[in-house]
Amino acid sequence: MDILRLQKLLGACAPALFCLLSGSVAPAAAQALPARLVCHDDIFAPYFMQNGARIEGLNVDVLREAASRLGIAIEFRAMPWRRLETELAKPQGAVDCAFAMSRTPERERYLEYGKVPLQPTEYVLFVRQPGVAQPAVRLEDMAGKVIGVRAGFRLPDAVAQGAAEGRWTLAEVSTDTANFQKLALHRVDAVLANSSVGLYTVKQLKLAGIVPVSPALTHFDTFIVFRKSAASPELASAFDRVLKQMRQDGSIARITTAYLGTPGQEL
Repeated sequence: MDILRLQKLLGACAPALFCLLSGSVAPAAAQALPARLVCHDDIFAPYFMQNGARIEGLNVDVLREAASRLGIAIEFRAMPWRRLETELAKPQGAVDCAFAMSRTPERERYLEYGKVPLQPTEYVLFVRQPGVAQPAVRLEDMAGKVIGVRAGFRLPDAVAQGAAEGRWTLAEVSTDTANFQKLALHRVDAVLANSSVGLYTVKQLKLAGIVPVSPALTHFDTFIVFRKSAASPELASAFDRVLKQMRQDGSIARITTAYLGTPGQEL
């Protein structure tokens, strides 16, 4: 072998020799994002609503825009909340993507959460108080009364503990609409609901004299989640990146205002 051929051979092998000598390896290829994603939620106006065959709502519009920026065709399907949680917890369940879920240690065992929340959430009591904008009502005032709650939804610790101790009774229904109709008909004494959802529902039903109690009982963030898999960390990270962009460029604020109005504005 002449000197010229030997130099060429060594030059071609140099990167591999360097890796072997240094102990380093080339990074694994990143998981490709899916071309299509099917994501589930329960009816939860104005965040997730069904209008005929079309799914729409605040969270739907946010995630549709985020998926578009990622080049993902996203489809939305409605599923009752308890069934949705059951499917997500199954090792081989039929649901791979859902929203908007609060973060809990139990869920984190089988769900991939991102770091950027989809929506901040606060839960408040709504009561009948005609002509009173800010009723002077506390949770302790519910002793011996009935509080309407959405079946399967996470309860504030104080509400769950009081019910377990028998201080008040919880009446479960499957929809917020049913809850507020029962409140208007005096069939429950208060309703526990997401503050934005409650205000939106009261407006849509044209119910007078039903107002939220301040301050909120609990605050927490909610997220889009994915069933854990080899690809789920990359998928969660990609949505984090785009949701952060959408907050920075005002897209999420624009979508939120379209459904809820500006902060402090009456719905």
